[in-house]
Amino acid sequence: MHLSLVEARPVVQIVFLMRFVVGAAFSSQDLAEGPHLAVGVLVWWLAMVAAYLVNGVLDVKEDRANGSSRPIARGDLPERTAAVLTAVVAAGSLLLSLCVPGLTLWVALFLLLGWLYSAPPFPAKRWSSTCAVVVFGLGWTSFASGAAAVGGELSPAGMVFATVMSAWMALVGAVVKDLGDVEGDAVGGRRTVAVRYGAARARAVAVTGALLVGTGGVLAALAWAPLTLAEAVPVVIGAVCMMVQIVRTARAANVDKRTHRSAYRVFMRTQFAANLTMMLALLLHGPA
Repeated sequence: MHLSLVEARPVVQIVFLMRFVVGAAFSSQDLAEGPHLAVGVLVWWLAMVAAYLVNGVLDVKEDRANGSSRPIARGDLPERTAAVLTAVVAAGSLLLSLCVPGLTLWVALFLLLGWLYSAPPFPAKRWSSTCAVVVFGLGWTSFASGAAAVGGELSPAGMVFATVMSAWMALVGAVVKDLGDVEGDAVGGRRTVAVRYGAARARAVAVTGALLVGTGGVLAALAWAPLTLAEAVPVVIGAVCMMVQIVRTARAANVDKRTHRSAYRVFMRTQFAANLTMMLALLLHGPA
C-alpha cells in the first residue's frame, strides 16, 4: 500500500508504532521474541491504517471544508475504494494477529475504538469529551498490545508510562488538533470545545490538560515508577512549550491555519521525545 494513499501522515504512523514497540520493551527484550514482535508491528500498522481509513471515509465532508490534503478528501483515493480497502486491511490485521498469541483481542479492541471514534450514529469525534475517552483508549491499547506481542503484559512502570502518554493524547492532542479546523468541523456537525465555545476556550483547556499531565507524570513516576522519570522530563518541557506557544498564538493577530496548528506540532514533538527517551532508558536499564 503506497504511503500517499494512507490517511494518517507518516509521522503519525511512526508514533503509533513507537507506542507499540515501547510497550514491548517494558515487557521483554528477549531476542527470541523478535519474530513475534516483527509480525506484531505489521499487524498494528495494518490496524492503524484501517482506523484512519474509516475516519477518512466518514470525515470527508469536514475534511474538504477544512481544505485537508488527506487522500480521500482531495480525491486521490475514491471513497468506495477506501471503504473496501478498510475492510480488507482490518480483516488482514485480525487474521495476521492470530500468528501472535495474545494479540488478537487487543487488535479487535483497537479496531472497535477506531470505529466508535468515527462512525454514526454517535461518533466520539463529535464531542471533545467522548473524543478524549476514545483517544485515550487508542493510545493505551497500543502500548498494551506491544507487551502482549512479546508474550507479556505491561509492568507497573509500563502502566504508568502508558497512562501518562495516553492522557497526553486525550487531554492535549485531542484538543489542539481542532484549533485549525473549527469551520469545517462545524460544517460536519461536530460539537467540540473549539466549535461550541471558540478557540480561546479550547486553548485554555489544552493548557490545563498539558499542565495536569506534566505534573501528574512526575508525581506518578515518583510514587510508583522512578524509571519513568525519563519520560516525565520531555513531557514537562512539552507542557511548558505548549503553554508558551498557545499564549503566543492567542496574542497574535490574523492567525492563519499553520499558526493554529503550531500547538499540535508541540504535542507531536513531545510524544516523540518522551517515547524515544523511554525507549533509551529501557535499553540501558532493561524491562521495568
